[in-house]
Amino acid sequence: MKAVIFDLDGVITDTAEYHFHAWKHIAEQIDISFDRSINERLKGISREESFESILIFGGAETKYTNAEKRELMHQKNQYYQTLISQLTPENLLPGIGRLLCELKRENIKIGLASSSRNAPEILRRLEIIDDFHAIVDPTALAKGKPDPEIFLTAAALLGVFPADCAAIEDAEAGISAIKSARMFAVGVGHEQSMLGADLIVKRTGDLTLDLLHEEWEQQRIKSV
Repeated sequence: MKAVIFDLDGVITDTAEYHFHAWKHIAEQIDISFDRSINERLKGISREESFESILIFGGAETKYTNAEKRELMHQKNQYYQTLISQLTPENLLPGIGRLLCELKRENIKIGLASSSRNAPEILRRLEIIDDFHAIVDPTALAKGKPDPEIFLTAAALLGVFPADCAAIEDAEAGISAIKSARMFAVGVGHEQSMLGADLIVKRTGDLTLDLLHEEWEQQRIKSV
Protein backbone atom coordinates (compact mmCIF):
# COMPACT_ATOMS: atom_id res chain seq x y z
CA MET A 1 0.00 0.00 0.00
CA LYS A 2 1.66 3.19 -1.21
CA ALA A 3 -1.21 5.65 -0.87
CA VAL A 4 -4.52 6.16 0.89
CA ILE A 5 -7.13 8.36 -0.78
CA PHE A 6 -9.90 9.88 1.32
CA ASP A 7 -13.37 11.11 0.54
CA LEU A 8 -14.26 14.16 2.64
CA ASP A 9 -17.88 14.30 3.79
CA GLY A 10 -18.63 11.50 6.24
CA VAL A 11 -15.02 10.26 6.25
CA ILE A 12 -12.83 13.15 7.42
CA THR A 13 -15.55 15.39 8.83
CA ASP A 14 -19.32 15.35 8.82
CA THR A 15 -20.44 18.24 6.67
CA ALA A 16 -23.45 16.28 5.42
CA GLU A 17 -25.61 18.09 7.97
CA TYR A 18 -24.48 21.44 6.57
CA HIS A 19 -25.31 20.29 3.04
CA PHE A 20 -28.74 19.18 4.25
CA HIS A 21 -29.54 22.57 5.76
CA ALA A 22 -28.18 24.44 2.73
CA TRP A 23 -30.19 22.41 0.21
CA LYS A 24 -33.29 22.60 2.41
CA HIS A 25 -32.88 26.39 2.55
CA ILE A 26 -32.88 26.58 -1.27
CA ALA A 27 -35.61 23.97 -1.81
CA GLU A 28 -37.99 25.81 0.49
CA GLN A 29 -37.36 29.03 -1.47
CA ILE A 30 -38.68 27.35 -4.61
CA ASP A 31 -41.53 25.51 -2.86
CA ILE A 32 -40.05 22.01 -2.99
CA SER A 33 -40.41 19.83 0.08
CA PHE A 34 -36.99 18.57 1.18
CA ASP A 35 -36.27 15.99 3.85
CA ARG A 36 -33.44 13.73 4.98
CA SER A 37 -34.46 10.84 2.73
CA ILE A 38 -33.97 13.06 -0.33
CA ASN A 39 -30.71 14.37 1.11
CA GLU A 40 -29.39 10.78 1.41
CA ARG A 41 -29.71 10.37 -2.38
CA LEU A 42 -27.40 13.34 -2.92
CA LYS A 43 -24.39 11.86 -1.11
CA GLY A 44 -21.29 11.63 -3.26
CA ILE A 45 -22.66 13.41 -6.32
CA SER A 46 -21.90 16.88 -7.68
CA ARG A 47 -23.71 20.11 -6.89
CA GLU A 48 -25.26 20.19 -10.36
CA GLU A 49 -26.48 16.59 -10.16
CA SER A 50 -27.82 17.22 -6.66
CA PHE A 51 -29.82 20.25 -7.75
CA GLU A 52 -31.22 18.45 -10.81
CA SER A 53 -32.32 15.59 -8.53
CA ILE A 54 -34.11 18.05 -6.25
CA LEU A 55 -35.85 19.71 -9.20
CA ILE A 56 -36.94 16.34 -10.61
CA PHE A 57 -38.27 15.29 -7.20
CA GLY A 58 -40.25 18.54 -7.00
CA GLY A 59 -41.54 18.21 -10.58
CA ALA A 60 -39.75 21.42 -11.50
CA GLU A 61 -37.04 20.14 -13.86
CA THR A 62 -38.19 22.41 -16.71
CA LYS A 63 -39.20 25.40 -14.60
CA TYR A 64 -35.85 27.21 -14.47
CA THR A 65 -33.38 28.46 -17.06
CA ASN A 66 -29.73 27.45 -16.82
CA ALA A 67 -28.89 30.94 -15.55
CA GLU A 68 -31.54 30.69 -12.81
CA LYS A 69 -30.24 27.25 -11.83
CA ARG A 70 -26.69 28.60 -11.56
CA GLU A 71 -27.89 31.45 -9.35
CA LEU A 72 -29.78 29.08 -7.02
CA MET A 73 -26.74 26.80 -6.76
CA HIS A 74 -24.59 29.84 -6.03
CA GLN A 75 -26.98 30.82 -3.23
CA LYS A 76 -26.81 27.30 -1.85
CA ASN A 77 -23.03 27.38 -1.82
CA GLN A 78 -22.93 30.78 -0.13
CA TYR A 79 -25.23 29.50 2.62
CA TYR A 80 -23.13 26.34 2.94
CA GLN A 81 -19.90 28.35 3.20
CA THR A 82 -21.43 30.38 6.02
CA LEU A 83 -22.14 27.14 7.87
CA ILE A 84 -18.70 25.59 7.34
CA SER A 85 -17.00 28.77 8.55
CA GLN A 86 -17.75 27.39 12.02
CA LEU A 87 -15.55 24.30 11.50
CA THR A 88 -12.51 23.75 13.75
CA PRO A 89 -10.04 20.85 14.25
CA GLU A 90 -12.50 19.48 16.81
CA ASN A 91 -14.81 18.64 13.91
CA LEU A 92 -12.46 15.92 12.64
CA LEU A 93 -14.28 12.60 12.85
CA PRO A 94 -12.99 10.16 15.52
CA GLY A 95 -9.78 8.34 14.60
CA ILE A 96 -8.99 10.37 11.48
CA GLY A 97 -6.31 12.50 13.09
CA ARG A 98 -4.63 9.35 14.41
CA LEU A 99 -4.85 7.61 11.02
CA LEU A 100 -3.29 10.58 9.23
CA CYS A 101 -0.41 10.54 11.74
CA GLU A 102 0.10 6.79 11.19
CA LEU A 103 0.15 7.21 7.41
CA LYS A 104 2.69 10.05 7.60
CA ARG A 105 4.88 8.02 9.93
CA GLU A 106 4.93 5.15 7.43
CA ASN A 107 5.55 7.53 4.48
CA ILE A 108 2.30 6.47 2.83
CA LYS A 109 1.02 9.18 0.50
CA ILE A 110 -2.29 10.85 1.30
CA GLY A 111 -4.79 12.12 -1.26
CA LEU A 112 -8.27 13.64 -1.30
CA ALA A 113 -10.95 12.65 -3.84
CA SER A 114 -14.00 14.72 -2.95
CA SER A 115 -16.68 16.15 -5.22
CA SER A 116 -16.82 19.18 -2.91
CA ARG A 117 -15.37 22.36 -4.40
CA ASN A 118 -15.04 23.65 -0.85
CA ALA A 119 -12.69 20.82 0.15
CA PRO A 120 -9.48 22.90 0.41
CA GLU A 121 -11.21 25.46 2.63
CA ILE A 122 -12.63 22.71 4.85
CA LEU A 123 -9.20 21.06 5.20
CA ARG A 124 -7.72 24.44 6.11
CA ARG A 125 -10.31 24.97 8.82
CA LEU A 126 -9.65 21.47 10.16
CA GLU A 127 -5.91 22.35 10.08
CA ILE A 128 -4.93 19.21 8.14
CA ILE A 129 -4.43 20.56 4.59
CA ASP A 130 -0.64 20.20 4.90
CA ASP A 131 -1.06 16.44 5.49
CA PHE A 132 -2.32 15.93 1.92
CA HIS A 133 0.06 15.33 -0.97
CA ALA A 134 -2.71 15.73 -3.57
CA ILE A 135 -6.22 17.22 -3.65
CA VAL A 136 -8.27 16.55 -6.78
CA ASP A 137 -10.03 19.57 -8.29
CA PRO A 138 -13.54 18.27 -9.09
CA THR A 139 -14.16 21.10 -11.57
CA ALA A 140 -11.41 19.67 -13.81
CA LEU A 141 -13.14 16.29 -14.14
CA ALA A 142 -15.38 15.14 -16.97
CA LYS A 143 -17.42 12.74 -14.83
CA GLY A 144 -18.39 12.43 -11.18
CA LYS A 145 -18.75 9.37 -8.97
CA PRO A 146 -19.56 6.50 -9.55
CA ASP A 147 -17.18 7.03 -12.48
CA PRO A 148 -13.61 6.20 -11.32
CA GLU A 149 -12.06 9.35 -12.83
CA ILE A 150 -11.66 11.21 -9.51
CA PHE A 151 -9.78 8.32 -7.88
CA LEU A 152 -7.63 7.65 -10.94
CA THR A 153 -6.77 11.35 -11.01
CA ALA A 154 -5.79 11.24 -7.34
CA ALA A 155 -3.48 8.28 -7.97
CA ALA A 156 -1.88 10.08 -10.93
CA LEU A 157 -1.31 13.23 -8.84
CA LEU A 158 0.26 11.10 -6.11
CA GLY A 159 2.47 9.32 -8.63
CA VAL A 160 1.31 5.81 -7.73
CA PHE A 161 -0.47 3.01 -9.58
CA PRO A 162 -4.18 2.57 -8.73
CA ALA A 163 -3.51 -1.01 -7.63
CA ASP A 164 -1.20 0.37 -4.90
CA CYS A 165 -3.94 2.57 -3.42
CA ALA A 166 -6.58 2.12 -0.75
CA ALA A 167 -9.49 4.56 -0.79
CA ILE A 168 -12.04 5.37 1.91
CA GLU A 169 -15.67 6.28 1.22
CA ASP A 170 -19.03 6.49 2.99
CA ALA A 171 -21.33 6.42 -0.06
CA GLU A 172 -22.33 3.67 -2.47
CA ALA A 173 -21.40 5.79 -5.50
CA GLY A 174 -17.94 6.28 -4.01
CA ILE A 175 -17.40 2.57 -3.37
CA SER A 176 -18.41 1.82 -6.98
CA ALA A 177 -15.93 4.44 -8.19
CA ILE A 178 -13.10 2.96 -6.10
CA LYS A 179 -13.75 -0.57 -7.32
CA SER A 180 -13.95 0.62 -10.94
CA ALA A 181 -10.54 2.24 -10.39
CA ARG A 182 -9.28 -1.19 -9.23
CA MET A 183 -8.31 0.08 -5.81
CA PHE A 184 -8.78 -1.43 -2.36
CA ALA A 185 -12.15 -0.08 -1.18
CA VAL A 186 -12.83 0.83 2.45
CA GLY A 187 -16.43 1.64 3.36
CA VAL A 188 -17.53 3.55 6.44
CA GLY A 189 -21.14 2.95 7.45
CA HIS A 190 -23.85 0.33 7.12
CA GLU A 191 -23.05 -2.83 5.17
CA GLN A 192 -26.07 -2.52 2.87
CA SER A 193 -24.74 0.81 1.60
CA MET A 194 -21.19 -0.46 1.14
CA LEU A 195 -21.75 -3.31 -1.29
CA GLY A 196 -18.52 -4.30 -2.98
CA ALA A 197 -16.20 -2.79 -0.36
CA ASP A 198 -13.15 -4.87 0.58
CA LEU A 199 -13.28 -3.64 4.18
CA ILE A 200 -16.27 -2.18 6.03
CA VAL A 201 -16.15 -0.38 9.37
CA LYS A 202 -19.18 1.04 11.14
CA ARG A 203 -17.40 4.23 12.21
CA THR A 204 -14.20 6.10 11.44
CA GLY A 205 -12.90 5.45 14.95
CA ASP A 206 -12.48 1.78 13.95
CA LEU A 207 -10.00 2.67 11.19
CA THR A 208 -6.33 2.07 11.95
CA LEU A 209 -3.32 1.56 9.72
CA ASP A 210 -2.82 -1.91 11.21
CA LEU A 211 -6.36 -2.87 10.18
CA LEU A 212 -5.81 -1.50 6.66
CA HIS A 213 -2.56 -3.44 6.32
CA GLU A 214 -4.13 -6.64 7.63
CA GLU A 215 -7.14 -6.53 5.29
CA TRP A 216 -4.95 -5.38 2.38
CA GLU A 217 -2.75 -8.46 2.78
CA GLN A 218 -5.76 -10.75 3.09
CA GLN A 219 -7.14 -9.34 -0.16
CA ARG A 220 -3.81 -9.86 -1.91
CA ILE A 221 -3.69 -13.50 -0.76
CA LYS A 222 -7.24 -14.08 -2.07
CA SER A 223 -6.38 -12.59 -5.47
CA VAL A 224 -3.28 -14.78 -6.00
